[in-house]
Amino acid sequence: MDYNVKQMTDLYIKHDDKDNDKKKIKEAILLLQKYLAAEVAGRDLYMAQAKTLKDPTLVQALKSFASTESGHIINIREKITELGGTPKPLDEIRESQKGVSDASHQVSAPLDMLRIDLKIEENAINDYTAGLEIIEDPGVRVLLENNLAEEIHHSLYLSKRINEILESTKARIGAIGAAEKPGGKEPSEIFKASIEVGQTRLNRTWLEMSMSGLIAGMNVTFGIIASSYVAGATDPFVGANISKIFGALFFPIGFIFLMIGKSELFTENFLVPVTAVLAKRNKISSLLKLWSLTLIGNVAGILIFALAIAGSLNQLVPSFVVSHIHSVANSYISKSPFVMVLSAIFAGWLITLMTWLLIASSGTLARIFIIWIVGFLIFLNSFSHIVVASSEILIAINTGSHISYLSWLYPYVPLTIIGNMIGGLFFVTILQYLQILHANSSSEDIIHSSRELNMFSRAASKKADEVEDIEDTL
Repeated sequence: MDYNVKQMTDLYIKHDDKDNDKKKIKEAILLLQKYLAAEVAGRDLYMAQAKTLKDPTLVQALKSFASTESGHIINIREKITELGGTPKPLDEIRESQKGVSDASHQVSAPLDMLRIDLKIEENAINDYTAGLEIIEDPGVRVLLENNLAEEIHHSLYLSKRINEILESTKARIGAIGAAEKPGGKEPSEIFKASIEVGQTRLNRTWLEMSMSGLIAGMNVTFGIIASSYVAGATDPFVGANISKIFGALFFPIGFIFLMIGKSELFTENFLVPVTAVLAKRNKISSLLKLWSLTLIGNVAGILIFALAIAGSLNQLVPSFVVSHIHSVANSYISKSPFVMVLSAIFAGWLITLMTWLLIASSGTLARIFIIWIVGFLIFLNSFSHIVVASSEILIAINTGSHISYLSWLYPYVPLTIIGNMIGGLFFVTILQYLQILHANSSSEDIIHSSRELNMFSRAASKKADEVEDIEDTL
């Protein structure tokens, strides 16, 4: 009797297991039928779009997508048949989707097409991911995983192309805006551009800030060596005054290295990051950190260069070059405290003005010309720039000059820094900021808005709304 009860229990369990298996297979077939319909719709849409577009690269991509979806259709139909089901006929599927297909085919703009396609791919990714959470059959799971990987690839490509089109549209709007303003950018536009760059600078790590300063300190010294070589070589023939003009022509080489190489002098940060703080995009503490690390990096860079020259005296550079650097360094140190500050004000003023003009200008040649003019004026008038002048002083200190580190550190360094900051912050940044505030009724609108970007945003939003109905239908 006990044996019979156990036998009957086993039969019930086996029967229940078979029922569960059949139920799971039925669920898998229903899910695959759903995937089949989606793949057919996607393939047909890609083929129709490929016939309307003119971009050969995009046409080829859509044809490739359609080919992939055709493979998905074949594999899903085979799997449905393998599980004992009957795949829905493709004509029946297409008939049921005819309204959706017609609506999507009416979209002709590439950007709108790609947005619809991306939505389809994202839905497919979500569907396959959900299916993998409930399907247990190993064969079906492999099928879903393969399809999912290819849909992710499609999605990434579409996202990239959409971003490229948007960036291209922004560039065209910017070009139109520039064409409408032959006089160049307005001060408020320069300020806005400065804010964006300043925010990026302030958000860097301490290592990035330090290395940018270090590289700038070393690179700017190449301009000093070039100008001293030319001035020292021509001095015996044309006299000190004319030779200084010749040297001034070559001094901007160091500044060009800085600007094109994207490294930073301490004085360059009197405009761009300050505007970000004025616009309340960042904190004063971040600005102070940037100033400190950039200055330390600049001094470390010029000291490395000075020690390299001192370690190979009369071998790396000729002696007349070092002699000329000595005379220039002595002229900086021998100034009275008042003249030190006044000279530094002009240097800071010019460097910050150069930054302002570089943002306002367009074209490499125009920017090189601006850099050349500013560098020429600084060298010709021996204005006290904390990094440039300190480079010559440190070379002099380490190559036998009577100048000491103590006389450089005080009073020259603090007075020059103060003068540079007054010249850059007050005579350029603050005055330009006040000009913008006076010219516009609302400072908040000036700093935080951009006419071109707002026009673009409104146009993009309107276009997105037009496409939304189609996307919802899909």
